[in-house]
Amino acid sequence: MPPESKRVPPNLRREVAQRANQLCEYCRCPAEFSADSFTIDHIQPRQLGGVTTLENLAWACFGCNGRKHIKTTCVDPSTGESVALFNPRQQNWHEHFS
Repeated sequence: MPPESKRVPPNLRREVAQRANQLCEYCRCPAEFSADSFTIDHIQPRQLGGVTTLENLAWACFGCNGRKHIKTTCVDPSTGESVALFNPRQQNWHEHFS
């Protein structure tokens, strides 16, 4: 059986971008104002068992996707505890970042 392609099919890429209203799902930057192309991010990274499904994909600016890379947690600077990164499929952006 051939390995899964690393490329997200064009029709799925369009669906992710439309669902996000062409905004980065992490920082809310509009794609039209970005100097770089937006990318598809696997919320649960493929290297950690994530799959290429609509539910696991986020529309991301180059900066957010590059900083997140394969991370799913980070250290909270206030508490020093490990916390989950924002998940656009499970959390509300305005509530999470208020």
